[in-house]
Amino acid sequence: MYDLAILNGILIDPEAGRLIPANLYCRDGKIAEISREVHEATQTLDAKGDYISPGFIDIHAHIEGSAYPGSLLALQGVTTVINGNCGLGLADLPSFFEEQNRKGFILNQLELSGASTLRERAGLQDRYAPLSPAQLEQACGMLREDLEAGAAGLSFGLEYMPGSSREEVLALSRVAARYGKPVTIHTRTDCFTGLAALQEAIDISRFTGAGVQISHVVYQYGFGMMKLALAMIDDAVKSGLDISCDSGMYTSFATAIGSAVFDEGCLEKWRCGYDAILAATGKYAGQRLNRDTFEELRRETPSETAIALIGNPHEILMAFDLPYMMISSDCGVNKEPDPSYGHPQDAGTFPRFIRQLVRKTGRLTLADAVARATILPAKRMDLDVKGRITPGSDADLVIFSLDELTDRSQFPHLGSPAAPPEGIRAVAIAGKITVENGVISGENPGKAVLSPNRIWHYTA
Repeated sequence: MYDLAILNGILIDPEAGRLIPANLYCRDGKIAEISREVHEATQTLDAKGDYISPGFIDIHAHIEGSAYPGSLLALQGVTTVINGNCGLGLADLPSFFEEQNRKGFILNQLELSGASTLRERAGLQDRYAPLSPAQLEQACGMLREDLEAGAAGLSFGLEYMPGSSREEVLALSRVAARYGKPVTIHTRTDCFTGLAALQEAIDISRFTGAGVQISHVVYQYGFGMMKLALAMIDDAVKSGLDISCDSGMYTSFATAIGSAVFDEGCLEKWRCGYDAILAATGKYAGQRLNRDTFEELRRETPSETAIALIGNPHEILMAFDLPYMMISSDCGVNKEPDPSYGHPQDAGTFPRFIRQLVRKTGRLTLADAVARATILPAKRMDLDVKGRITPGSDADLVIFSLDELTDRSQFPHLGSPAAPPEGIRAVAIAGKITVENGVISGENPGKAVLSPNRIWHYTA
């Protein structure tokens, strides 16, 4: 007797690049059998010819145990999320891990140690200043503690912390490299000056040996320099550096209105006016800003989120011409269950990716697209039993109809950023159904995934 049977589906094996008509059986949270036999199970789902994929892994998000954005990702088919990106990690990872594993969650979560958080924990509050030698030593020590506690790697948000020195970037990255854990990086700036910032990110791997994950590439380089940015990344990979990258499905990013991203000169750099800045949360949610409202929000409510309606949409698809470009959502804007708040990335990224790259344009095969959301991030994050659809792997699964898979979320001035997608039939974590036909089951089988704590040794 199996715990869960999924019958009459077409399995997507992203590692082998194959589509396989078969039945899938789960027991004790694992995939137990894939065959064309029919067995009894406690719970049976008939896939009716729909696709069965490993659960999607979102390599760049900001959930940190928040139930509402977690549910928005689950409704898309995401089963595992990597948090703490852009330098914005948690200050007390051991407590977070303990709490999540005690309570459970709708997703599995990995946590990065954030460099911006380490700066603050070391006593530096000025984002325009570098760490002192004593503070840097302290930050490196705290990073070691985080990694030994199970943090999945180190993240930088250099655009948010302009004072971060090259010395501190490399020193912290060397700590991550010692443990064989990746460094994710929101580069120091975007647009054409961002190409120099991209070289800085590449040099982290060159000088420290750390694996580097370049974050949300379209948000950084989708302004007319995508072709150049991709060439730089690919040249680095072909030269032997351990570089990979991810991108979302929008050019219009969202971040705190009081962050350094919106410092003086940003509009000139983006070649736009104040009306290209859209309030995503707060009193002006859904409204385009003007000079007065922009300065008011920066001064009085700097933590509210704004969306920059900028970039070249045609460059989104270009990003995925790199075979190792993964899909990511940057989810975490929609913290409150208010349908007028937020960014459509939180509810629509993964269905939008498959719909546009596979069904609409044919730019990727279905197996390749699924690989960008499963096996590629699993390998980057050293997740040996996730992102795969083989016996013994975790029974984290998503069943979807390719013909019906559609994102419905909109920017807040056009519609609801939280509108759930269509076409997701069911989602399971550890063999337990968390979503079925657009309804969240209430099961919380997700856990905090602790990254292996070991000193790196080379194995060919």
